[in-house]
Amino acid sequence: MTDAGIQTVEDVRCNPQRLVAFSPAVDAERKQNKNFLYENLYFSPSLADEKDDAEQVITELFAYWTAHPESLPHQYQDKAKEEGLPRVICDYIAGMTDHFIYEQYEKHFG
Repeated sequence: MTDAGIQTVEDVRCNPQRLVAFSPAVDAERKQNKNFLYENLYFSPSLADEKDDAEQVITELFAYWTAHPESLPHQYQDKAKEEGLPRVICDYIAGMTDHFIYEQYEKHFG
């Protein structure tokens, strides 16, 4: 890293060249795994209904908390003052388990 003049995290972010990479063998395996997940999970026809349902739940909860930020836990309300409400709602949703997000959906939408 010193050869590239890297002293800070910002230097890493601004560097125009990739500083670290997987070996060719590991990168090939990563690509193979990624393709498998896209074909068999992310875009699987058999999971399309569940994916659509999950997208609806996330979309509706995001809209709800945007309109009713007072319904968020207090620590997220405080955090929203510093980081912005949309970012905090995204972080809140991203940290939820499937069970918890459906519990929240049921709580707010019956």
